[in-house]
Amino acid sequence: MSEPFAPCAGGVRMTLANWEVELLSLVPALLDSVGKYEPDPAAVRLDLHTYPDDEAADAEFRRLLTSELEHGRAADRSAFSLTVEAGADGVVLSTAEAEAWLRVLAEARLVQSARAGLADGSQSESDQALFEYLSWLQGSLVEILDEVLP
Repeated sequence: MSEPFAPCAGGVRMTLANWEVELLSLVPALLDSVGKYEPDPAAVRLDLHTYPDDEAADAEFRRLLTSELEHGRAADRSAFSLTVEAGADGVVLSTAEAEAWLRVLAEARLVQSARAGLADGSQSESDQALFEYLSWLQGSLVEILDEVLP
């Protein structure tokens, strides 16, 4: 598998194989499905309680930040969707777009892990392979951003 990311003027050059574009194009729908059915271990994993021992503080935190967090996630997913399709031909991601990719990949890993049972070892080989691919992709991008960012 070739490296999908490389440093370049203006940000990070991303080039994906066609199969990667097809696979990664499914990620926004995967993330949008969180919490749409019960029980959803992914919803529990993504909706951590900031103050688990203080219900009032936790409720206040959610009241103040839930909308902002949802808006940020939607913006990240939009940037991800707009750039993933161009990945087959090669595209330059701005540092902001690359950082959005990191957040989307992190979310996707959490969802995959929670739904596939990676924590208890009950996952299938394909679930494990998907998790490892997402982890590798995120790690590759982190390494390149480490070179690109001041």
